[in-house]
Amino acid sequence: MGVTYLLWVGFLAYGLWAAHRLDAPWWWASALSAPLTHIGAFAFLAPLPWILPRRMAPPWRFILGFVLSLVTCETAAVLLPLFDGWLLAKGGVHFSLGKVINLYTSLVGPGMMIVGGLIAARAHSEERREASEAEAQIAKNRLLQSQIHPHVLFNALNGLAELVHKDAKAAERAIRHLSDLLRNLLQASEHVRLPLREERKVVADYLALEAIRLGPRLRVTWEWDPALDAFEVPPLLLQPLVENAIKHGIAPSVPGGDLVLRARLEGGAVLLEVWNSGMPFKEAVAGGGIGVKNLRSRLSLHFGSDATLTIGPSGQGTLACIRLEATQVECWHETVENPGRR
Repeated sequence: MGVTYLLWVGFLAYGLWAAHRLDAPWWWASALSAPLTHIGAFAFLAPLPWILPRRMAPPWRFILGFVLSLVTCETAAVLLPLFDGWLLAKGGVHFSLGKVINLYTSLVGPGMMIVGGLIAARAHSEERREASEAEAQIAKNRLLQSQIHPHVLFNALNGLAELVHKDAKAAERAIRHLSDLLRNLLQASEHVRLPLREERKVVADYLALEAIRLGPRLRVTWEWDPALDAFEVPPLLLQPLVENAIKHGIAPSVPGGDLVLRARLEGGAVLLEVWNSGMPFKEAVAGGGIGVKNLRSRLSLHFGSDATLTIGPSGQGTLACIRLEATQVECWHETVENPGRR
């Protein structure tokens, strides 16, 4: 890009020196305008003919790009010196531009074609890299979500096995809830993110299943801000924590225990909390399960270090808290992040 600018200034200086007009004020106008016209032509104009047909299949993409680039760059190679010559003519400086135009069309025009092709190729490569990274992230996310599904169903079926021999009618109701839970799990696996209200439905189905098995031993309280229902989060954030709370905190206790689920906004962050009474907090139990490890991986994949999961003692029980930046999950309009349906 700078070569054409220096080339033009060199020709200009030589022509004015030969005409003894180096003191012409329009010499400076031409010299100052050249970076905008010459360098701008390379930076912005040259890549366009190669970028426009990028959605076409090869080899037509290359053929059409070459033809468009040839016409555009050769036209620019004629117009660039004519424009600067026009500036000089307004100042009363006249000299033949024929040789300059011939040199531009044979040197600058092909140079613009090559530079434009390289810029367009780099941009295309960057687009493909970003698309590949996005696809890899989606694939990794779905792999992590797929690990949760059999884990949830395995535990649910174990609970059903207990009911079959104790209460056949309760087992029948549990199977219907399990069917609803399975349907929601399958729907969740098709999405990268879902509104928080859908997360609540999955947890409600799971709790209905557990309520049949545990009966009055499981006491659930919802402290849920409905204003957060439209916020979009990765699927199955709360279910592993709810399962953990019941399995390690409430089920082992003969009188059972309390389970509190909260969704609230605090200081620009969305807090999703699961508190349970019962067995005291144990680091090895809370941090070492499949569901919790999977959850940490998915939070890191989606939000990096901006999302946190903490599990620790709280009062007479254990509190698990997911903290998300509201700006990362807030949805200004009702959409579902599903590439196949957008």
